[in-house]
Amino acid sequence: MKRSASVILAVIVAAVGLSSCAGAGASVDTSSESSRSGAPSSTPETVTGPNGETIEVPEGHVYVGDGVMIPAGGPGDCATTSLVNITKEGDGPWIAKLLGPDLVDMGEREFAHGEVGYADDGRIATYTVAPGDALYAISDRFCMNGGQLPRLHGNPEGYGALQPGDVLVLNPGAIPDFVYVSPYAE
Repeated sequence: MKRSASVILAVIVAAVGLSSCAGAGASVDTSSESSRSGAPSSTPETVTGPNGETIEVPEGHVYVGDGVMIPAGGPGDCATTSLVNITKEGDGPWIAKLLGPDLVDMGEREFAHGEVGYADDGRIATYTVAPGDALYAISDRFCMNGGQLPRLHGNPEGYGALQPGDVLVLNPGAIPDFVYVSPYAE
């Protein structure tokens, strides 16, 4: 499947998952390990939504948290995929967090030669852009769906130009006191 089709499918599945689960509070049937490992299960996984409804995760997909399901597997040689989810409940603050397994650095590649920043506990936290880097390649390098990365960095319109030296937050939860500021007027 082409990367663009995979990304579109992931966005559609995430939107369906979010509308089905209506926010935080969803729980996973612990009889399946696929929600944590990212590996597809041979039996359908069920998710209990915040209102107690049972939702079946489609075959070939994994539940990554917060009502979000994405296609199983990952880009390139990645076994799994993580993604940044940005949500807001009611009048509360916007929250950005990494869903799925911890990020994995698959190594430098074309259009992703920058430097990785680590949190004190060793988790990947940031990425410093090198000349010629592109968001899609950076996302692939860290086994993540990068659809929200532009929005996380104040560019809701999409993939704006990266500048060498830009520091991208890849895992908001790995940065103490990280506060997401929505680029949309409220």
